[in-house]
Amino acid sequence: MSEPKVTLSADAPEDPSVKEALEKFDRESLVRDSLPAAVVKFVTLVSVLLALFHLYTSFSGPLVDVAQRSIHLYTLLGLAFILYPLTRKGARDRVPWGDALVALVAFGIGVYMLVVSDRVIASAGRINQTDMIVGFIAILLVLDATRRVTGWGLTILAALFLIYGFYAKLSFYPQLNETIILATCRQIVSHLVFITEGLLGTAIGVSASYIILFILFGAFLGKSGLGQLFNDLALSIAGHTRGGPAKVAVIASGFLGSINGSAIANVVTTGAFTIPLMKKTGYKANFAGAVEASASVGGQILPPIMGAAAFIMAEVLSVPYTQVILAGIIPALLYYLGVLFQVHLRAMRNGLEGIPRSQLTPFKEVMLKRGHLLVPMAVLLWLLFDGRAPFFAAFWSIAATVLICGTRRVTVGLSVILVLLIFEPQLRALFHGNALPNFPASRWMLFLIIAIPVVINAIRARLGMVAEKMDIADCRDAMHDGVRNAIPVAVACGAVGIIVGIATLTGIALEAADAVVTLGQQVPIPMIQLLVTLVLTMIASIVLGMGLPSIPTYIITSTMAAPILLNLPMFRELAGSNDTAIFVAHMFVFYFGLFANLTPPVALAAYAGAGISGGSPNATGFQAMKLAIAGFVVPYMFVFAHSMLMIDATLWGTLWVIVTGVIGVLLLAVAVEGYLRRPLNPFWRLLAAVGALALIFPGLVSDIVGAVITVVLFLLAKTKSEATPAKVT
Repeated sequence: MSEPKVTLSADAPEDPSVKEALEKFDRESLVRDSLPAAVVKFVTLVSVLLALFHLYTSFSGPLVDVAQRSIHLYTLLGLAFILYPLTRKGARDRVPWGDALVALVAFGIGVYMLVVSDRVIASAGRINQTDMIVGFIAILLVLDATRRVTGWGLTILAALFLIYGFYAKLSFYPQLNETIILATCRQIVSHLVFITEGLLGTAIGVSASYIILFILFGAFLGKSGLGQLFNDLALSIAGHTRGGPAKVAVIASGFLGSINGSAIANVVTTGAFTIPLMKKTGYKANFAGAVEASASVGGQILPPIMGAAAFIMAEVLSVPYTQVILAGIIPALLYYLGVLFQVHLRAMRNGLEGIPRSQLTPFKEVMLKRGHLLVPMAVLLWLLFDGRAPFFAAFWSIAATVLICGTRRVTVGLSVILVLLIFEPQLRALFHGNALPNFPASRWMLFLIIAIPVVINAIRARLGMVAEKMDIADCRDAMHDGVRNAIPVAVACGAVGIIVGIATLTGIALEAADAVVTLGQQVPIPMIQLLVTLVLTMIASIVLGMGLPSIPTYIITSTMAAPILLNLPMFRELAGSNDTAIFVAHMFVFYFGLFANLTPPVALAAYAGAGISGGSPNATGFQAMKLAIAGFVVPYMFVFAHSMLMIDATLWGTLWVIVTGVIGVLLLAVAVEGYLRRPLNPFWRLLAAVGALALIFPGLVSDIVGAVITVVLFLLAKTKSEATPAKVT
């Protein structure tokens, strides 16, 4: 009789304790999930219509900025008031009349913006009394929706910036009167609501153009079974190795965390299966929760999707998204190798084994069953590196997902629609009696994106190789789920718009940066001055990112913390060019802002892991920081060695950075775990840490020092017999 296979379900768990943990640590999951059928149908209808709108504009091109962003923001804002209760203990099975009224007001403001946008733009942002009242209401609705969806942290921060904006503007006047106050109100409301600087700024622009499409892509991938493929692949590759379940958690959570964009939700959903499996193997509760947390947070820096903040980075910096992908490859590799090295050393130290191969599905069988689901990811990368816009690549990746695993009716219907879209300019010209436009040669490749998935789908159906199949209901549900998952992103982007809008209106970001740089300049030696400023910027980024989702974290840190580095002459000197300096500064604060989810006292991802493992929240948080130690060091590496970000890098230079970086994070893991085939005393651990830093810091001399220390440590490990396994808490 064969042994039962070990599997990790990709579906959200139904365990009430897991759901409770998710709602406790992830405010975004606290939705009304037992609404009347009529309300559910209305929400589904609005969600599907909004999804179709974004899918169509991703192919044909977006509307003008104010129109595209207003439709996106205020539609999702209305849905937020329907789906999210006023308080944690609010009704979950109905929509109170007050929330219904506020939702209608939000929808109405969206319509109002479409009507008045041309007039406001033509008048250079001047607004009347009615506009000002509507604008104030819009700001208040965004703040309340932010409180409901993300909690108090971002809400209070946005409110404080708003108050500061009024204070900064009114403080210019020695005496105030009604005219001055009204003029100031009009200026701030116009800046925040009616032009593309505040609520409709870059953040919501990226959300409306890119992020929602990749969220929809993730929802369709979820229906296709890609999450299950990642889990099965991780098990087949690493499940049998020493400490296998922890390595499975690292691999699977990394890929899934990259796609779903929420570290906390990923910890709870994936961790519901991986954490008990780790504990069963012999890992302690704190360590098991920390592994899942560190792997899930790392998903936000893992190409090609990198959560969602990377799209905003590309837009803010005006660089191709492919540059952000390439820049993220080596740092993400080093981060995950650092976690895996520690997991492996802990398993060796405690004498932990993996899962027997007889209980695992072979790699070949996994690929035969679901390997075809990697085709949409290949389409995404192909189009991105071919220079296509991210929203265009996302549209065709979604199409490939449906075509490769859809039912016959769905596949045929979608193929016809896609062909009509490809020929849309010609069909439109025929309809209006105009001359036929030329058919670009680049459009012929789109037929390949249709044909290849359809052929694969047909062959698999003919051979009886059936995994998940998507029908029309699944497509509808994917659009509904995608739009619902986009609500927290849009609401957070709206709140961040208030912060960024006030920052640009008052110049507070530059003043704060000057203050930190002045503090760092108290150190006379330039190199130490740079290191002190980097540390201060790291602390500022972690503090600003505490308790916030990844997107507002990046926008706030890039607005408030990145200028600190850019105001430092030596930082710019190391960068070599202004563009490189800006890119490196943004990557630096991006990393540390994300790692706030692992840093006590507000380590929400780690706390979620502890909630499932039964461990101590703070102990799990500190253990997660230890596991993620490479992530706290890597940003310093690319400040001094830009080749790690593949900027102005040669092949040899990049390979050398990878080799020294990998050995460096290995020595870091040895220093943290205190084990290398035998327990190490504090002296050898300190020596390992010195060797790691020497290898991480660029330069021939430091690399030689690091190499010598590495050889000494491995000779020591080889000449000493492995100590008796000792359990570590």
